[in-house]
Amino acid sequence: MSTNAINTNNKQTSNKSLAYSDDMQDYDDIDFGQLFKVVFRRRWAIIALAIVAGLIATIYAYSLTPIYSTSATLYLETENSKVVSLDDVYNDGGGHQEYFYTQLEIIRSKPIAERVVEKLKLDRHPIFSINKKDYLMANPELISLSDEELQKQISTIEFHRAVGYVYGGIGASGIKDTQLASISFTSPHPELTAMIANAAAQAYIDNHMDVNLQRIEKSATWLNSSLAGLKEKLELSEERLQAFQEQESIVDVNGVKSFNAIELENLAQELVNAKSELKDVQLVYNIINEHQKDVEQLANLPDILSHPAVKEANAQRRDAEETLDELGLTYGVKHPKIIAAKADLRRENANVNKNINRLVSNIGNEYRKAQKQVAQINQSIEQAKDDYQKLARVDNRRRELRQEVETNKNLYDSFFTKLNETSQLEGFEVSAGRVIEKAEVPYGPFKPNKKLIIVIAVMFAVAVGVGATLLLEAVNSTVRTLDDVEMKLHQNLLGIVPMVTKQQSGEGETLLPGKQKNKKQPLNIRHYFDGEDHSFSESIRTLRTSLLLLNFEDTNQVVSITSTIPGEGKTMVSTNLAFALSQLDKTILIDTDMRRPSVAKNFELSMNTPGLSNLIAGTHKLEECIHTDKETGLDVICAGTLPPNPQELLASNRFKELIKNLKQSYTRIVIDTAPIQAVSDGMIVARHADSLLYVVKAEDTKEKLVKTGIKRLIQSGVKIDGVVLNHVDLAKAQEYEEFHGYYDQYGYNS
Repeated sequence: MSTNAINTNNKQTSNKSLAYSDDMQDYDDIDFGQLFKVVFRRRWAIIALAIVAGLIATIYAYSLTPIYSTSATLYLETENSKVVSLDDVYNDGGGHQEYFYTQLEIIRSKPIAERVVEKLKLDRHPIFSINKKDYLMANPELISLSDEELQKQISTIEFHRAVGYVYGGIGASGIKDTQLASISFTSPHPELTAMIANAAAQAYIDNHMDVNLQRIEKSATWLNSSLAGLKEKLELSEERLQAFQEQESIVDVNGVKSFNAIELENLAQELVNAKSELKDVQLVYNIINEHQKDVEQLANLPDILSHPAVKEANAQRRDAEETLDELGLTYGVKHPKIIAAKADLRRENANVNKNINRLVSNIGNEYRKAQKQVAQINQSIEQAKDDYQKLARVDNRRRELRQEVETNKNLYDSFFTKLNETSQLEGFEVSAGRVIEKAEVPYGPFKPNKKLIIVIAVMFAVAVGVGATLLLEAVNSTVRTLDDVEMKLHQNLLGIVPMVTKQQSGEGETLLPGKQKNKKQPLNIRHYFDGEDHSFSESIRTLRTSLLLLNFEDTNQVVSITSTIPGEGKTMVSTNLAFALSQLDKTILIDTDMRRPSVAKNFELSMNTPGLSNLIAGTHKLEECIHTDKETGLDVICAGTLPPNPQELLASNRFKELIKNLKQSYTRIVIDTAPIQAVSDGMIVARHADSLLYVVKAEDTKEKLVKTGIKRLIQSGVKIDGVVLNHVDLAKAQEYEEFHGYYDQYGYNS
């Protein structure tokens, strides 16, 4: 299989591995143990913050003015006994929740505070007094006032100050499920506290009684003024009623009205009868007028026959005829009885004709009489109607006047009764409540709660300290611990290099391995051989062991060392690792950073010393470019003359051939490359190496930059064997047990 195919396969595998690790990271749970370590690391800072906050809170708490509070218990009457029927005086909605809350607000009101000040004469208390001289100095425009005017103004201000003092400190609250109220007062003066609380309770009771008495007095005044007017109205209405009755001569309107009604009813019945008679007479009259010349025809008419006179005459004639018929059966024609019967019959016939003639002559008179009678009855009915309507109007007016009199009398009697009741209430006091328990002078302040303030301040400071620590940890984007290397970078930690101070290197100031404090005082490059700093030398040996055991079965001959950005100690790690390897095998150190080389300078070689660039360019031979360190025996190839195209030189076959030739002569080849984030030179060199070590400066290099550099290497098909964490503070690490698997060895050797 070709080299390109292998690199491609490695690249794909590495990409998949990194993607898998990133996905798994999203599902990580919160590591409370790690959070505890973070907090524990900053414990002294948090404790110091808590102590400072506690001291400040203590000073503040003890500088506050003590505030005292006491309360009196008041029973609020919700249903007052009604000794009279004046509901408007006593009906305040007792028993309702709104009433209860209203009373509490009244207790907390300014009028109650003013009553307390007036009763206790608090405006004369020393704490409210105003010095006249000081007041004039503050208000020079008042110098022109007289002593009396000035004293009056000062007294007013003192009174309002006392009212404000009481109003601001008084409080009232209900006791649950009872009709009891707690009247409290809060102030810096314990004696005044109890005195004002009791006075406020009594002031509320007195205020309620005064309000009721004022309402009673106002009611009495209003009733008196209203009663006089009502009496005048009553008398006037009675006079109008009496005058009307005299004017109309009314004795018994109801009796007269009833009589007229009966009379009107009788007249109506008479009219009906008269009209019926007129109808009958008119019928006969009309018939007679039609047949007045023919008596026989008149005699046969049913209406004539039905007339009483004609009817009676016909009856008598029938009797005469029947008598004649009976006698004719017994006697002859010339018998005297027959003759007498015939004479009777003739007489009765003549009587019938006579009555018919009389009826004819009298029917006109009867018809006119009947007409006149109907007309008279109609006239009488109309007159009766007028009389009845007049009486009804008189009765309505009388009733209106009588109703007015009765209304005025009832109103007058009601007001008179209320006036008597109100007069009886004058001087009668009804209490809105009673004091169940008086307020006592408090023995100690209820605030400030100094212990609570201090505890809260300390707890708040601890919370702030812990929060700030966790926040700083959350925003800390550097790589600091083993967990950071494994969890953030998803790489193995091959070793750590402790932080080296200039005191350890002979200068007494902290410096990063491979980084100088200033250009005139570089760190000793051979610090690995310093017998006093066992931690540093042991860390390099541990790194050497990890590297050798990394690929135990394969030859791990060429080691490339790079970093993310300049200044992370990459060259110092390379150099000291080369020193450690040279103690075991023949080793050479090559500086491939042909942009900012530092190996030559560290080994005190001239910048013009021929090196790697000269070898690749072919201007010098290998023997001329290899320089041996006399103290350690380490061979070194520096960067050489800085070329304009270092990337092309490193990518050339000559560099590849150089590495191949050096493998024949050296067991270990250590290559110091340029930072990955700056240029791509390191990725080109890493392709010719058996192992790649990635140097990260602890608590300095940003995680994002490191991950970007590692990602570039993986995408290029370069396998990273592990991370070397540089500039680690071992004292801090040992304290927090962050590298217990690494620095134990250093402690053993130290």
